[in-house]
Amino acid sequence: MLDALAAIMEAFLFAGLLSCTGAVFAEATLGGSTDTTRFAARVIRRGALLTIVASLAGAVILVLRLGGQFDQVTLSAVFLSIHGAAFALQVGGALLLLATVAEDHFARSLRVANGSIVILSFAYHGHAWNVGTGAAILAVGHIAAAAWWIGSLWLLHRACSGEGPQELAAMVRRFGALAGRAVGGLLAAGLILALLIVSSAVTPFTSPYLRLLALKIGVVACTLGAAAYNKYRLSPRLARCDAAAAVSLRTMIRIELILIGAVLVTTAFLTTVTTPFRDFEF
Repeated sequence: MLDALAAIMEAFLFAGLLSCTGAVFAEATLGGSTDTTRFAARVIRRGALLTIVASLAGAVILVLRLGGQFDQVTLSAVFLSIHGAAFALQVGGALLLLATVAEDHFARSLRVANGSIVILSFAYHGHAWNVGTGAAILAVGHIAAAAWWIGSLWLLHRACSGEGPQELAAMVRRFGALAGRAVGGLLAAGLILALLIVSSAVTPFTSPYLRLLALKIGVVACTLGAAAYNKYRLSPRLARCDAAAAVSLRTMIRIELILIGAVLVTTAFLTTVTTPFRDFEF
């Protein structure tokens, strides 16, 4: 029961963390009208609040999984460890994002720095830390690219109804110019990271970890298929200011976000309920 609860809270943590940091990165790269900028600010605030709540709840659940004794030994094991480092970066960075509400250039630059603090928590979060420093760095790069992709989808979804045809087409062009490199880096980092974790682990190919990993790869493939459809079928129509294409893009973005949500849930179970390692510490 606690394992399942931990995985659910981990999924909420991923959703909040990737949404708030992704909206920060997307806002800095895609631009948009005042309406889109205000929407980005709402995503940042709500995502930061969800990050804080999920991180705090996750810490409590971890204490319960370690025996439920809120004594010095247990609290030290939680907060004076890599889990504590991740917790501090998540909550501290999210609080800084909530405090950065201005719309001037300096505040936007500060939000990018604060969002990067939150992303750095993944150097200490998940199985990558057990493999080594290189894997932890790869995890940070992988998550940063995923966050930008998710944040960009949120902003483009809003822009489909809040921007004019020419402004939407311009945002889609900017997204397309960056998405190839971002998604390529995300996939490369994710593949190398998975190979590092699996190759350093002692686990049979029929283990729950590898079955869930295969499921995650399958859902990611479906997500990439939806993204490819948007790029090669809808983007050219948007460039011609086709109003119907904006409606189709909004629908396809919803599908992408649902698929990404499934990836996050699978990842949450991978990092909390299963492990590729024989000796695993929470």
